[in-house]
Amino acid sequence: MKVNDVITALDAVFPLNTQDEWDNSGLIVGHSDGELTGVLFTVDITLERVQEAISKGCNMIVAHHPILFRGLKRLNGTTNEQQTIELAIRHNIALCAFHTPADKSSLGLSNALGRLIGLADMRTFIPSKTSQDVGYGVVGTLSAPMQLQSFMAMLSQKLSCKCIRYNQYSGSIQQVAICTGSGSEFIADALHQKVDAYITADVKYHQFQQPDGRMLIADVGHYESEEMSKKLFLDVITERFAEKNPNFALCMSDTCGNVIKYYTE
Repeated sequence: MKVNDVITALDAVFPLNTQDEWDNSGLIVGHSDGELTGVLFTVDITLERVQEAISKGCNMIVAHHPILFRGLKRLNGTTNEQQTIELAIRHNIALCAFHTPADKSSLGLSNALGRLIGLADMRTFIPSKTSQDVGYGVVGTLSAPMQLQSFMAMLSQKLSCKCIRYNQYSGSIQQVAICTGSGSEFIADALHQKVDAYITADVKYHQFQQPDGRMLIADVGHYESEEMSKKLFLDVITERFAEKNPNFALCMSDTCGNVIKYYTE
């Protein structure tokens, strides 16, 4: 099996041609015809993840977030980003990311989070101009209305959240919109679609005031909303190559963690 076999399998579910212009998904470092010894799945590509891949005998890393978004003018080891790329090159480790393609796929991260919390009848929240099945987020319905405290406790438990930021809301919750990662730009869309709750991350202070009591905003954290990406990618590859008995290892990172730390008394 080759690096491109993994990319092709993921591309079938999370099409790279749907990525946003500013994104840098796909093969970032390495050669597509490289023979695989193992694949490590993670959220972010960091120096620690490359070291983990080396220790586990993996020569490919598949992440949700690309390590590079802009052009790299120097490669002299003076930044963590450069050191990570240099180490990957020295050990012939391919670096690949599926970022906005996994955000916009109907089988992507928002769908996975929706299934995790029990949403039914899910549809695309912000459809693209070309397809109702491609776009950011999902909207779905809980099997029964929930009160605020029960809903928040469920989110905390399902997503292992240490902290959820939210606004004033006193209504019941059944119709829910989700946009994993940074989705604050779609608050007005959630209000327009008259959902009871909007789950996302990276919401600013004044944006919590937008609903004015009409809708709950639950900011579960960027990493927390996308941590499931590594299992999502692993499951796609496991299913795709199940009958081929691949002779390479498939590993979820067990050292990957949130760069944001929380202080609690």
